[in-house]
Amino acid sequence: MHKYKICVYAICKNEEKFVDRWMDSMREADLVVVTDTGSEDSTAARLRERGAIVYEETIVPWRFDTARNYSLSHVPEDMDIAVCTDLDEIFRPGWRRCLEDAWEPDATMGNYLYNWSLKADGTPGTQFTYFKIHKKALYEWACPVHEYLRYKGSGSEKKVFIHGMVLDHYPDPEKSRKSYLPLLEMAVQEEPENDRMTYYLGREYMYAGRWQECITTLKRHLKLPTAWWPE
Repeated sequence: MHKYKICVYAICKNEEKFVDRWMDSMREADLVVVTDTGSEDSTAARLRERGAIVYEETIVPWRFDTARNYSLSHVPEDMDIAVCTDLDEIFRPGWRRCLEDAWEPDATMGNYLYNWSLKADGTPGTQFTYFKIHKKALYEWACPVHEYLRYKGSGSEKKVFIHGMVLDHYPDPEKSRKSYLPLLEMAVQEEPENDRMTYYLGREYMYAGRWQECITTLKRHLKLPTAWWPE
């Protein structure tokens, strides 16, 4: 007997090769809801075959926060906990038990370990704490790219750490980053004092080989009063 009703939600596009592995990992949830944003392959059909509820949305102009908010809107209101992942990520088995053991009735968000990269032997490469587990009604997605959950509740946030819950990332090396730079420029135009977006923009200029813009942007980042991350 489960203590909570849990819904996994995601966005996707042309990711049929990840569907089976992802659905196998997410089957511990009560419900899986996916928003397909324009696949030209069999992603949506395969997800439906595996038991996911799939919505198809066209997001114009494209923004990751808009897409994720559409996806979040499809999570039923009676779900106690919403869990956001991408199709190139998988939870290690037993994740639901860890989540239910850690969750508290007044919790608003759950934090857990995220392996952004793994070494050849399967041990963590780049690892940090992640944040994509939450009560549906208390959060919304913000920022065009490198989006995050913004609290919109009236009371105080209460975050719990979910011991034993680990999400592994297996990135697609063929996936394009071409949309990231214009979206980051948009994000900084919208919120010039957002240190997180300013940092990511400087880094993206580095990836693009636009060195002077990288230097200028990261110097501005360092001068922002909020430009420090506890991690």
